[in-house]
Amino acid sequence: MNWSFKIATLFGIPIRLHWSLLAFLGLVALWGGGLAGLLLTGAVFFSVVLHELGHALVARRKGMPIADISLYPFGGMARLLGVPRTTGDEILVAAAGPAVSLLLALAFAGLAALSQVEVLRRLAEVNGMLAVFNLLPALPMDGGRILRAWLARRRGFYRATRLAARVARVLAIGLGVAGLFLSPWLVALAFLIFLMTGAEEHAAEVRRFLGDPGYQDVPSATWPPWVGGQTIEGSWSATAPSEPATPGATRHVYRDSQGRTVVVEIRRP
Repeated sequence: MNWSFKIATLFGIPIRLHWSLLAFLGLVALWGGGLAGLLLTGAVFFSVVLHELGHALVARRKGMPIADISLYPFGGMARLLGVPRTTGDEILVAAAGPAVSLLLALAFAGLAALSQVEVLRRLAEVNGMLAVFNLLPALPMDGGRILRAWLARRRGFYRATRLAARVARVLAIGLGVAGLFLSPWLVALAFLIFLMTGAEEHAAEVRRFLGDPGYQDVPSATWPPWVGGQTIEGSWSATAPSEPATPGATRHVYRDSQGRTVVVEIRRP
């Protein structure tokens, strides 16, 4: 079931709205925001669209097609139909969004200083926080992707993913503890980072099992070797061959009932 719907197209990229964002806007109105609150919230989400467009346009220039940009209560997401193939491409695509947010913050701050309009000052603050927040070194946020690309230049894509995931989890624990004293939103954010970091690790694991080298400009043989279907370190419990797929065969990746990643290789006669 599709839980989002298209509301516009910018630079040939569909902009989609998730139904939960409509519920969030309804809560804004009910909690006393009224029309002014809805307009401010709408301006904030338009800033989020521009942030994601920054990612999308740079990615498209680097040869990665864009499926769409979707908006959720916690922000937006540009869905790429491809992955960056070099560390430089990863850094450029990841940094483009925060760069747009920073430029918006400076523009709104300048307009607020000239006009003394309060809403412009608040938009400047929101875009500044958006830039800083997305640069936190936690996968899959922009700062986490930049950190992984930097680490990968010495350690390879897969080990860099694992190290960046550890950094993200430490950061999430810190945010969660701070949230207990400051805001429940930080606790929710910490929980989301844990979930998304696990998804990033699993995606990298699947790519390796399918023979994807990750970045093309870094070492590739940097994952712990396999012994009897499990890594020597024992951090991953998976059953899969470590060599590329047999010519003429296809691989399918699953998770079994115990949460292990299983690769089934199907050979054509």
